[in-house]
Amino acid sequence: MKNLRLYCALVFLLCIPFLGITQESDSGYIETEAIIKEINFKIKSRRSSATAKVTYKTLEGDSLTSTVKLAHIPFIGPLDKEGDRITILYNKETPLLLTTKSTSFWQSYGLYILIGFGILILGYRYLKRSKS
Repeated sequence: MKNLRLYCALVFLLCIPFLGITQESDSGYIETEAIIKEINFKIKSRRSSATAKVTYKTLEGDSLTSTVKLAHIPFIGPLDKEGDRITILYNKETPLLLTTKSTSFWQSYGLYILIGFGILILGYRYLKRSKS
């Protein structure tokens, strides 16, 4: 029982940084919708990347075409397909610089989430071993 309390306290302390995670819109970027025209999925050895050529309109009414990284499953492919509408963020000063909300979230917090899962698995295995 003492080990369980210690484990729960450890998990709680490690999860505190994740409690305030929200996707904040950066003041340098503007959100808009884009249509995927073409998807490029490349696999090189153990790495894979998915980019899409998208068309979108700026607040000023300009129609632009640029590329953006897409969320994807390694060795399987992107989650989106040609013709889909996605939400993108473009830079105010340079409207051709794009990012997506999902990409920026995983770039920012993906490593922390994986570390958290690893700690949870280690704690579970430790408790299971200490009971037997």
